[in-house]
Amino acid sequence: MSEYVIVGDVGGTKVRFALARKTDSGIEIDHIEIFRNADFADFSEAVAAYLGKVDVPVEQGLFAMAGPVDKQGSVKLTNRNWPLVRPCELKYRFGLRDVTLVNDFAAMARAIPEMPDSAFEVVLEGTADPDAPVVVTGPGTGFGVSALIRTATNEWRVLTGEGGHAAYAAHTVREAKVAELLSEEYGYVSTEMIVSGAWLQPVHDIISDLHGRPREIVPPAEILKRAEEGDAVAEEVCQLRARSIMGATGDLVLILGGQGGVVLTGGVAERMIKWLRRDGARARFLMRGTHSSFMTDVPVRVLTDGAAPLIGAAALLFDREKA
Repeated sequence: MSEYVIVGDVGGTKVRFALARKTDSGIEIDHIEIFRNADFADFSEAVAAYLGKVDVPVEQGLFAMAGPVDKQGSVKLTNRNWPLVRPCELKYRFGLRDVTLVNDFAAMARAIPEMPDSAFEVVLEGTADPDAPVVVTGPGTGFGVSALIRTATNEWRVLTGEGGHAAYAAHTVREAKVAELLSEEYGYVSTEMIVSGAWLQPVHDIISDLHGRPREIVPPAEILKRAEEGDAVAEEVCQLRARSIMGATGDLVLILGGQGGVVLTGGVAERMIKWLRRDGARARFLMRGTHSSFMTDVPVRVLTDGAAPLIGAAALLFDREKA
């Protein structure tokens, strides 16, 4: 039996694969490869490309995918127009004994206990309650939501959902206007539409309209650069996104009882650490009216290690074997 398993982190823009194994010192991952989703017609083609690069036998796989898992264990990616991914088809094509698909934020959440302190940047100091749920959320191409819960036997369980698609909650007249204009163009407005990478351009368009400036296509890095230089549109985009991320995260802490702390993940959160630390964003997290005291000692960190979801996927698979 092969000691290695294949794991994958499958987002809307790219997919990362690795081989993983369990050792006495923890989970080790090797042969990490990153592919652009746009280069493949479906997920199985990406798997074939990866397996063609590694000369190591594998019998099992677990793939963390940015979309909900249906009752048959299959996944349709939310932000990539690939056909439905079915475990049985992957098993048959690649001769694997077992294939499991999970939501990507299940793997992200399960990675947290496996990561060293050096893998995190602190946004808000605090002291986590070790017996309370940990909220794991964050904006990438989409906006994922999950919770990590320690069991009575000191094991980890993950709760996932589609919280990123909950309705966006505006806190100011200006934010309400942005939401109204987005709704006029696109219909229902979710938190994901305000904070995610996939919706950055529409948000920039709306705020440009409000400033009386023509719409233009601006890459994410350029928006950040312009915001640092004091450009009014870019600065408002960054402030809106940072405050909305922290506001939605604070909501999740209240809903889930997340005094075990918050971990923000994803490329957008990493790039916006400076904006997340600003007073307006921090206040959006902390100010909860009569329940503000519930938030005062909840730490907020950003996970900065890109290998985390691969480690989490392996941990989930090894958890299943142990069970």
